Amino acid sequence: MNTLCRIAVLMRPMWREMALGLALSVMASLAGFGLLFLSGWLLAATAVAGLGGIAARNAFNLFLPAVGVRFFATVRILARYLERLVTHDATLRLIGRVRAWSISRLVPQAPAVLARQRSGDMLFRFVADTDRLGQFYLEVLLPFASAAICCVVFVVVTGVFSRPAGMVLAAGLLVCGGVLPVVAEGLSRRATHRVSHQQDAMHADLTEVLQGMGEFLFLGAAETVQERIADRQADIRHARRHVALIEGGARCATTIIAMLGAVGILAVAGYACRAGSLPPACLPMLALGGLAAFDVVSPLPAAWQLMGQVRLAAARVFAMCDTPPCVVSPAVTRCPNDPSGLSLSGIGLRYPGAERWALRHADLLVGQGERVALVGPSGAGKSTLVNLLFRFYDYQEGTARFGGVDLKDVDADVMARHIGVVAQDFHLFQGSIRRNLAIACPTATEAAMWQALRVARLDAFVQEEPAGLDTLIGEGGVRLSGGQARRLAVARVVLRAPSWVILDEPTEGLDAATERDLMAALLQALPSRTTILCITHNPAVAARMDRVVRVEGGRFHAAGRAP
Repeated sequence: MNTLCRIAVLMRPMWREMALGLALSVMASLAGFGLLFLSGWLLAATAVAGLGGIAARNAFNLFLPAVGVRFFATVRILARYLERLVTHDATLRLIGRVRAWSISRLVPQAPAVLARQRSGDMLFRFVADTDRLGQFYLEVLLPFASAAICCVVFVVVTGVFSRPAGMVLAAGLLVCGGVLPVVAEGLSRRATHRVSHQQDAMHADLTEVLQGMGEFLFLGAAETVQERIADRQADIRHARRHVALIEGGARCATTIIAMLGAVGILAVAGYACRAGSLPPACLPMLALGGLAAFDVVSPLPAAWQLMGQVRLAAARVFAMCDTPPCVVSPAVTRCPNDPSGLSLSGIGLRYPGAERWALRHADLLVGQGERVALVGPSGAGKSTLVNLLFRFYDYQEGTARFGGVDLKDVDADVMARHIGVVAQDFHLFQGSIRRNLAIACPTATEAAMWQALRVARLDAFVQEEPAGLDTLIGEGGVRLSGGQARRLAVARVVLRAPSWVILDEPTEGLDAATERDLMAALLQALPSRTTILCITHNPAVAARMDRVVRVEGGRFHAAGRAP
């Protein structure tokens, strides 16, 4: 299925609203044509009647065509207003639908999709490309469909009065509505592709700069990055100027052809008038009607150029969304028992595209309520266990059961309800401390939030802040120290109170006293039936667990009980 057909499928639920918008657009264009058409006849016919003497002036009915002029003017204004209202509403609905569909396809791919794409590139695709797809109806489909319908009516109406004039008008409309847009799009195709490519790279660069501004300054690379972004912006500006020049040339050519068409219509209509087959009053009517007819084809060169941009945007969005997820959702989702135990037998897991196995012939048994420390060198496979449990990546060998249920039969959303994680690369959301806690548990009371902060040993800091729970922490928690940010992440997990808690270096960045207080309070606050997996390199933290498991060479080795 090509990209345009897939866009049409996304548009299907809104076809009634879109059809109404098309009808209103056609009505407005026809009313504008009728206004100039009838006005031209009325002015000429009035002049002819005035020159014809008293009898001709008395016989001429001025009232009826004047009412027709007012009718067309009123219909044009109302139809154009309603058309804008309906079509823009449909466009916004379509953009929302495209983005919702994109999110539904991207979520099952996370976090693998994040490892393959630059975050700025993904953000640009989700925002700009989906917006471009949503504009397809308003900026491409509507102008072409409206022009096609109206041009047929214009040619037929003109041909009723003068067949040669209708043929001249049809030839002019065909050139302006068919030939010029195709030629303009062909001339601007390379520049359009360059704009798209450079915008992708520039937005990815800008996002990377904003995320790592401090590192660029520390490394002395800020000036180099600025120059690269400036070069990309200059290239985009040059390419856009080229596209705008071609579009302006197409519009200028449309205006010239419209004037030549009007002159041609006058010529053939004048010949018919001299032959006696056409009344003199019809000459300005046909000429003004011809000029009005070309208004509907003037947006088509820009619309055809936008068609190429829509195809590029659609190709990028669909390519990203059509990537198969690393883990296929089960046909029938099963729910594990709560609280749950974990059993891994002969597990083998290799990340996509990797040659080395992250886990191979790995066996692990964790009973409910156990507190296990996972230790071992970096890259040994400790974090891979988290990816396996959350169904981010699938295992290729062995069997894994959680709560007596095969992990392949459990959806990631179900696992997220049972497991809470304080990841090493945790994320704090823009806003207040209250908002970050409420995201973890929307139903939590203020008292429960304060209790979670006390467990995380962050309550004293929050109480000292004038805004308390409403203290703003900035993007990614930039207004907090590293230790405070990690303790807030711990507080979020405590507030959720899941049956499993995975701690990945929970005390990193904390001094020894705070580390002891935090671990003691955390272990005391969590219920005895809560299973804890603590990934750590800190012997003091590992000593607080019931037993220690060493991860090395992609396997789990019993290291004995913690003292």
